[in-house]
Amino acid sequence: MSKKSEQFTLTMTSVPTFISGLLASALCLLTMVSATAEQRPATVPSTPMEAALDALRSRFPNQVVIGFEELWEVRPEREPQIDLGPANSTLEQVLASIRRENPNYRIELLQGGLVHVRPARGTADPAGLLDLRLREFFLPPDDCVDQQLLKMDRCAPFSYTPELSKYLCEHWWAWHRAHAKGPFGVAGAFKGDCKPTQHRDEPIYHEITVREALNLMAIRSLQVASGQLPTNAPTWAKRNPISWKYRFRPDPDADTGLGGVPIIQMF
Repeated sequence: MSKKSEQFTLTMTSVPTFISGLLASALCLLTMVSATAEQRPATVPSTPMEAALDALRSRFPNQVVIGFEELWEVRPEREPQIDLGPANSTLEQVLASIRRENPNYRIELLQGGLVHVRPARGTADPAGLLDLRLREFFLPPDDCVDQQLLKMDRCAPFSYTPELSKYLCEHWWAWHRAHAKGPFGVAGAFKGDCKPTQHRDEPIYHEITVREALNLMAIRSLQVASGQLPTNAPTWAKRNPISWKYRFRPDPDADTGLGGVPIIQMF
């Protein structure tokens, strides 16, 4: 046998061995991942207030939305059991019940069906982001609100709350300059026809806070979902009321430059 043929035979012989080795490694990796996944809970338990507010929205669908400034708390080991009282309880009675069970929070029913929840003492927003003032604010189209909320808590190139985005970008860049680390990139642009420059429509609000802008978006979503206002979204898109939640995770080493990580979520 020639030397070239011998090399070819050795190469072909080693292929199954190589593939078998890859399969064995992959199987080992899958086993490790599976074992790790089994140790994690299927869901993260709600805090007592989160569970109460979820129950409230289920009890009064299309009647209320929520603006929730949540304290950063240790979560319970299991999902809390919530009792909102008799099924025929009024909204005010249910809110009174939630207040009694959660004295750490102040609960107000505002105009437009928005239930505003904030700490009774102290603040859930040590960075003061919710109190930042917007020179002007106009509502995103109904099918763009979710994109706005998903991008509000980070540096983004486009935003319906540009003063907030600028503030977050400045602190983010300052942290990276101070630590001689280059940032990996800003949040992506809006998908579809959602850029703010294309939707500067009435009503336009001036000198309102970020908190007030969040409330306006939530109230608008409730009005559309309940049929009080026509939607400007595609007719096939089912609109549901959108509530918002703000939390601040303390972390002195966070690259936000804020001493922690702000988190804005919709629910």
